[in-house]
Amino acid sequence: MPGVAALVLDDTKAYDIEALAKAQGGRLRPIYAQAFPDPARWRALSPATYIGSGKHPPVFVAYSKAPIRAVAARAFTDRLRVAGTKVTLFDGSAYTHMAINRRFGEEGDALTGAAMAFLKAAVA
Repeated sequence: MPGVAALVLDDTKAYDIEALAKAQGGRLRPIYAQAFPDPARWRALSPATYIGSGKHPPVFVAYSKAPIRAVAARAFTDRLRVAGTKVTLFDGSAYTHMAINRRFGEEGDALTGAAMAFLKAAVA
């Protein structure tokens, strides 16, 4: 990704769409199926596919209190670290999925502060 200095990923579990579908009995929940309707493209559309395929910019990953999101975030960041990518993992277990997205960008929000500190360090 030429010109990309850093990535901020906020509370998803779609880092590996094939694994997500497998964990859900071979199919995706409707909201994911709408975004990723073609199983033949799941691998190409999964960020996890590209770990280890080259140098990646620093990555900030946040997750909310939903256990599946924490598991997905930790697995993804572990794979990035093994591949040599600098990773910051934000424990958003104090947030619901809706709150982590709704509050992002608000003055005084812990996630916003952590993401901004990450970005400032990454582009300095």
